[in-house]
Amino acid sequence: MKLIIDNQEREIRNGLTVLEAVEEHNIYIPHLCSHPELTSYGGCRLCIVEIEGIKGYATACTQQAKKGMVVHTKTKALQKMRKEIIQLILSDHPAGCLICDEEEECKEYQATIRKVGATTGCRWCPKDDECELQKVVNYLKIKDIIFPVYYQGFPVEKYDPFFDRDYNLCIYCGRCVRICQEHRKSSVISMSQRGKSTAIGPAFHLTHIEADCESCGACVSVCPTGAMSEKNKKWSGIPDSYKPYICTFCGLNCDIQMLIKNNKIAGSIPPGEPHQSGGELCVRGRFCLSEWVNNPDRVFEPQYKFPEGVGIVSWKEAIQHAAEKLKSIPKEQIAVFLSPFLTMEELAAAKILFEEGLNTSNITSSVLETILVPYFNLVGKSIPLKKIEKSDCIISFFLNGNYNYGPLTLAIKRAAEKGTPYYQIGWFKDTTSRFAKSQIIPPPGQEKTYFSRLLQHLEKGTGGASELKNLLTTLKNSSSPIIILGPEILDLVQAGEIIQIIEKIIAISGAQNFVPDAFGNLTGLLSLFRTRWNSEIQHLITQGKIDLLYIIGDSPFLKRPDVDFIIQQSTSPPSEELPVDLLLPVATWGEISGTYTGLIGGHRKFRAAVKPPKGVLQNNEIFTLLSKALKGKRSKLNRGEIAKLITKTIKPKFPKDHIRIPKKPKFSSPDSDFPYLLIQEKTPHLYFNTSLSKTVSGMKEIVPEETIIMNPLDATKLGLNKGDTIFVESRSTGESYSFTTRNYISPGFIYLITTKPVLAFVPNPCPVHLRRKNV
Repeated sequence: MKLIIDNQEREIRNGLTVLEAVEEHNIYIPHLCSHPELTSYGGCRLCIVEIEGIKGYATACTQQAKKGMVVHTKTKALQKMRKEIIQLILSDHPAGCLICDEEEECKEYQATIRKVGATTGCRWCPKDDECELQKVVNYLKIKDIIFPVYYQGFPVEKYDPFFDRDYNLCIYCGRCVRICQEHRKSSVISMSQRGKSTAIGPAFHLTHIEADCESCGACVSVCPTGAMSEKNKKWSGIPDSYKPYICTFCGLNCDIQMLIKNNKIAGSIPPGEPHQSGGELCVRGRFCLSEWVNNPDRVFEPQYKFPEGVGIVSWKEAIQHAAEKLKSIPKEQIAVFLSPFLTMEELAAAKILFEEGLNTSNITSSVLETILVPYFNLVGKSIPLKKIEKSDCIISFFLNGNYNYGPLTLAIKRAAEKGTPYYQIGWFKDTTSRFAKSQIIPPPGQEKTYFSRLLQHLEKGTGGASELKNLLTTLKNSSSPIIILGPEILDLVQAGEIIQIIEKIIAISGAQNFVPDAFGNLTGLLSLFRTRWNSEIQHLITQGKIDLLYIIGDSPFLKRPDVDFIIQQSTSPPSEELPVDLLLPVATWGEISGTYTGLIGGHRKFRAAVKPPKGVLQNNEIFTLLSKALKGKRSKLNRGEIAKLITKTIKPKFPKDHIRIPKKPKFSSPDSDFPYLLIQEKTPHLYFNTSLSKTVSGMKEIVPEETIIMNPLDATKLGLNKGDTIFVESRSTGESYSFTTRNYISPGFIYLITTKPVLAFVPNPCPVHLRRKNV
């Protein structure tokens, strides 16, 4: 349809607001509260326009465009009113950098002031030159403030793990509140009080963490001023460029864009126009990636363990040491551990070097356990993520959506908000829990029995307890039910049997399923290699049959095993418990090009955004140098051979059992001596060979490892407070952990998130005794 905008006829699409219509034709109307992902608000009043035939001044963001409408956007009356509106906004907003006569000179000669974390000059705002208020002030040519100035004097809130809030810079546009409520479905923050006392934040003066903030950063992305600013990039200034990439923390492989400054990764944000997308990223993709890359402990030079101690060596020396060791040790005594987060190209090069060049068959990954076979069978049957919102019944089993799988938890919340019944079965209270029609916690330690009964009731068509009857009735009456299974089930000793029962539930109910792949590019690894089970290789090590370990971005051990030599390719230094003999620093996320493949998302290609730091090589460069040192010109390691491997059909092939592995003990029930059940979860925030909770300060705060989570009622009985140290004792040994309470675990049930499961606590769950440490 056609409109007349500023005396010119314009063709527009149906269903647009006036603001959207004029923006499609690159006509600027000042506005601060409008956002493309949010409903029309009309709060700032800056986008007022004159429409012939309509009395008064309509806000362009709320006014629907109609055929034949005659719109004026820049009359003298409109500009005058806009100037008065912006003057009112500036009357309680620090305006030193907005109306200063020396603005241009300050930019040129005092730019370093922006790096100081306090108000030492007028160029102190972290959104300087990106501020939308600044753009409006410049557009309206505001040179002074005509109303009395009122400074709010709010203290700057710096307690959040990932971003700061200075509400002295807030203009109450409501974007942060609305993106949290409308888009992310979290409703963590809101406006409270009225007038000059208006405040934004969680209710009852809670911190954002206490209010279950997901730390998704959507509020930071849409804030038009410097009221919200990301800690990690607060003073980096405007990026030089924005480059597309993918998040590789899990198999969802969300699209992402990197902020590049001086050939360094300054941050990561959702795809699309910067500040115009709240996005669906979780905390890891939104805040952790840049901090991971720029970790101050990152290794930049090869290190070799001499008899006198660890020393820095050249790449030539490092490759020589590695080649000499690999030549001197028989192939059957070499074991290679590969990270599931390596790209297809890196895996293909590793295959040529180790499987074909060195002819070793001891290739594995720390995540390769037999339980993955039935789990990945369901991963391969997963429906597209977008179908979840169209389901008429959703049931999740063991899904922990806290700081994980952002698009998945959002799909559940959106469906539930539309009226789709959602049942959550598992131990966790996560971001989807408040949307659940019922949250059912199976008796701890009796998960297999619970699902067996659920299957029996489903087969007979009769239910047991009322909550189970409601679930089965809803499932029976649903035409498109969806069952979601979380990776947390893999930590249970009975996981294989439980998954088989869940498969039968899916088949009988006619449900479709969605099972997230938490392991990056594990599908690619299993497609390229003849791998062996992790437990198999571990068994060979304990039998003294492995002399050399080559670890590439993996984390297979708590302590150094009894082997002669360890080579590790990594971005981070090894832990004190796992010293290595040769450390080779490698490029990481954002610094490499490659391909990921998955059973859900298919092939995902991405290109490097920045060059690796000086002294750091890419994995394939190391493989090439090593291949030449071992085989000279006969090496097959070249782009052509790599390309041949990764263009083959992607079909995961799990290992076959070659030797007998000692079975884990069966589950035993609690008793009077060991009355509590401990479940250990291997942290889902493990990336390459490093825990994010140990490399990213914010993650350490929101998901601290080695902390016990238990019901507050049990804590009270034991006289425990948050932060106390307790002894957690199994039937075989005792360990002590710092303790923290979170109110979503059943009584008699405690939970431990750890980098590696404590081996003494087998099986999982395990009966334990708790004892408060005497102070």
